[in-house]
Amino acid sequence: MNKLLIFVLLFLAGIDYCPAAYISPTGTYKLISKSKKVDEDTYGRWGDIHIKALSKNKIVIVLGVNMGAPGYNSGTLIDTLAYLDNKAVFKGNEWDRSCRITFRFKSNGISVTQHTDINWGCAFGQGVYIDGFYKKINGKVPVLRHPLTGKIIK
Repeated sequence: MNKLLIFVLLFLAGIDYCPAAYISPTGTYKLISKSKKVDEDTYGRWGDIHIKALSKNKIVIVLGVNMGAPGYNSGTLIDTLAYLDNKAVFKGNEWDRSCRITFRFKSNGISVTQHTDINWGCAFGQGVYIDGFYKKINGKVPVLRHPLTGKIIK
């Protein structure tokens, strides 16, 4: 079905449909969250997301989040996702079908929502959640590295 026919059908049905302007997802994003240092420990969450667009509707995402002291539990995600209407959705595998993470892209960052059991959801560490706003700090193609090992991902 072509776009004009879809628009006409939606118009006749009284539904307002206007596709969002494409936002380039490529870049580096930093979690906006409060953390504080006490002696040598850091309390509060921190994390970042690195994204490389493979095409207009496919991205590689590398995410790392740490919950801070005292446990420093962390979560990582490395995957290739569909990118449509400035949104990408990660769905868990056969071991965790409850996991779903939605990435909504805006011109200044990404709004991330994790829909799962907070304790062990998405195979992250105990109590790790990645919800929040990640501010875009660089729009250049990042070097993709594993969040825990630092090894380059090709």
